[in-house]
Amino acid sequence: MKDISIVIVNYNVRYFIEQCLYSVYKAVKHLKVEIFVVDNNSVDDSVESIKKNFPEVILIENKVNSGFAKANNQAIKLTDSKYTLLLNPDTIISDDTLIKIFNFMESHPEAGALGVKLIDGEGRFLPESKRSIPTPMISLFRLTGLSKLFPKSRIFNKYNLGYLDENKTHEVEVLCGAFMFIKNEVFLKAGLLDEDFFMYGEDIDFSYRIGKAGFKIYYFPETTTIHFKGESTKKSSIKYHHTFYKAMSIFARKHFGVFNFSLFFINIAIIIAGSISYLRKNLSSLAIPVIDFILFFFILVLFQKLWAEYYYHDPQYYNASSTYWFYALFSLLSVLSIYLFNGYSKKYFVSSIKGILAGTIAIFVIYAFLPESLRFSRAIIVFGAILSLTSMVLVRMIVKALFPKMLSLKGLKKRISIVGMEDEINRVLRIMDINRIQHDFAGAIFPYNSDFEHNKFIGSVSRINELIDVMKIDEVIFCLKNIEISEVVNYLALIGDKVKVKIFPDETHSIIGSSDRNSKGEFYSIDIDFRLAKSNIRMIKYFADIFIALTMFIFFPVLYLITKGITFTDILSVLKGEKTWISYLLIDSQIEKLPIIKPGVFLPVIIGNSNELSENEIHKINVEYARNYSIWSDMEILFRNIMESKRSAENK
Repeated sequence: MKDISIVIVNYNVRYFIEQCLYSVYKAVKHLKVEIFVVDNNSVDDSVESIKKNFPEVILIENKVNSGFAKANNQAIKLTDSKYTLLLNPDTIISDDTLIKIFNFMESHPEAGALGVKLIDGEGRFLPESKRSIPTPMISLFRLTGLSKLFPKSRIFNKYNLGYLDENKTHEVEVLCGAFMFIKNEVFLKAGLLDEDFFMYGEDIDFSYRIGKAGFKIYYFPETTTIHFKGESTKKSSIKYHHTFYKAMSIFARKHFGVFNFSLFFINIAIIIAGSISYLRKNLSSLAIPVIDFILFFFILVLFQKLWAEYYYHDPQYYNASSTYWFYALFSLLSVLSIYLFNGYSKKYFVSSIKGILAGTIAIFVIYAFLPESLRFSRAIIVFGAILSLTSMVLVRMIVKALFPKMLSLKGLKKRISIVGMEDEINRVLRIMDINRIQHDFAGAIFPYNSDFEHNKFIGSVSRINELIDVMKIDEVIFCLKNIEISEVVNYLALIGDKVKVKIFPDETHSIIGSSDRNSKGEFYSIDIDFRLAKSNIRMIKYFADIFIALTMFIFFPVLYLITKGITFTDILSVLKGEKTWISYLLIDSQIEKLPIIKPGVFLPVIIGNSNELSENEIHKINVEYARNYSIWSDMEILFRNIMESKRSAENK
């Protein structure tokens, strides 16, 4: 019999489960451990990675996403151990975690289960580490916000047990589903996880049944686990609120009765709280697009008045009721164009300028289709675009200076430092270069508290707080080859919210972290980063195809006289969405590994006979196209193909 069975349910988090498994193997020490991974039909190469890098893992491959509870139960039924640890894949456990929790349970025979201290990727304590059963009254206090107003109250914040010291061991009522260490005897008396819970709520239900079966549950903070996706990670999505609401309703009906009058108010409170959380999370991201829309609309209206006054000498020259509708449409189109060019997420100055230019071209195309009675001066569009561009840049500069958090900083150059030795530092920098992460390397931090070589390091890790301030560092990356997770946890607590933090586990090719407990985990990987794998880039490609096809449709007679390389059928097939202008060589035997796009009118390169190319050469051409795609490269390839067709026709 094994000491511990570890069960991890995976769904499309390949880079996180790799790090999780590496941390588990480092923590095994002298214990007899078996590890199960249940994969819920992932499509991100998780299964292949686990088979290759962790052949000892007992892997269960589901053909459908069976949910968290059911997947855990599949593995629990196969365990042969004294204890079982149900662990989230987006966690990293400390080197001493397994031995400490095993020894604690061995010395506390009354204990049926325990949870540990959880922190997010920035070192902040996650309050879901210790909780009580959400009775109707406790839930009501939490959902109405009274628990936040009185965080230390025994009455109002009993849900997260805010009155209990997070650094002391306590008996609690509810485990966190991210880390549940359970005596296997518990499963015989309390049963397995309730499979009516697809996701969320099963930990509360199971903890409730553990208590009913006569076992105690402990919160054990003498070891810490990093959980990259905190409790509110997914709370910005409608799907999350629906799933969470359904889980809480199942729990309430199951344990407190269908006819409990207070359940009605709790359900209403859940809906209201979820809606407020969703709106608060998403409306903030709309601030800049809304400002842009108002700005563009105001500029067009203002310039129309000026143009009518000083060019036509007639303030009433334009019909405001009709033109204002078009200005609203054009402003919306400009905002959409900026979004498609990533102007609201990364490299926002350059991307916003590209978006404005593309939007202006699209506006001119629409303008060309307007009936004569609805057309107005092209000068308004041209000068409106110039003024919009100028004012947009000024607004970005003002917002950046006054409200930096309103603009995403993901694409901006960040000042980073790496805690580790030279070989690990070089690996980290290479991964960041491959992922095109703009950064300014402030210098390396020596991973030990002893003396260090001044010519290679800016200081020792013991002075990390001071170094962050002096060197104006934005992000710190800890390499775990030379420093233990438990030490990283201590440094996270020391530096607090000053900087972003990422972790580079030993023996891996990816850097992982999270911006905060309300955001999804982030990673940089050495794997190829396909631009065409991103939804907004594919959308740009689609709209560019349509725009080019519309232009060719309008000027087809002229185009036909210039070259016979493009047929009317080609244009129609692109307009109908059946084809794209540029796509892969379809004879690639590894094409399924690339982002899916439509068949192309032309290939990404001009070649005489593709049969003369080797399989590796064909795949390399396709990989380069998927990785480096841009609207400008497509335009260049299209032009070259058109000109090549013209030359071929002339030579015949």
